[in-house]
Amino acid sequence: MIKLLGLLIVISFVMVTGCSHMGEELCAPIYLPNENAKVVSFQSGQEPEGFNGIKWETDVSALIGMKPYRKDPSYGGIDFYLKEKDTFKLGNGKLQTIQYGFWRGRFYTGVVMTEGPANFNALKEGVFIKFGEGAKPFRNKDEFLWVGKGAIMALRYDEASKCGIFYIRSDSMAKKMDKIALRP
Repeated sequence: MIKLLGLLIVISFVMVTGCSHMGEELCAPIYLPNENAKVVSFQSGQEPEGFNGIKWETDVSALIGMKPYRKDPSYGGIDFYLKEKDTFKLGNGKLQTIQYGFWRGRFYTGVVMTEGPANFNALKEGVFIKFGEGAKPFRNKDEFLWVGKGAIMALRYDEASKCGIFYIRSDSMAKKMDKIALRP
């Protein structure tokens, strides 16, 4: 149980630090572990093989209407794009911009950010309906994780900044990135 909890905490920390948070630097939060947390996968048949119609590892050059948006320096650079006329809506929240992350030109992650608790709660409700309730590794954080066979997903709200983040990433791509990062 302690190993499982440790794994959830490490995955959560890596996921949170692996994507920039709307370009802002945040202070390191204090996390209180949830001793009852268990690894949670997706509802049966709901594990994504990509995000919003883009399959994992699709080359960005094969996609139409992608516009460069930002670059995250993690893992030698993750390039984020916006897709023309593309928005995301789950629940009753307002439409949100989707960011598509590519590592070495291959699709790695889909990211949606929200502002304010009402938009986050609408997003959270929609995510729970579609994927089931995720693991809650920390007692004092509104953060949830799903670990599948090929995808990892996180949903998190930061009370201090009033920002939420939802993302799905390819587990096989993450493993490739970790291997590159660990090389001397």
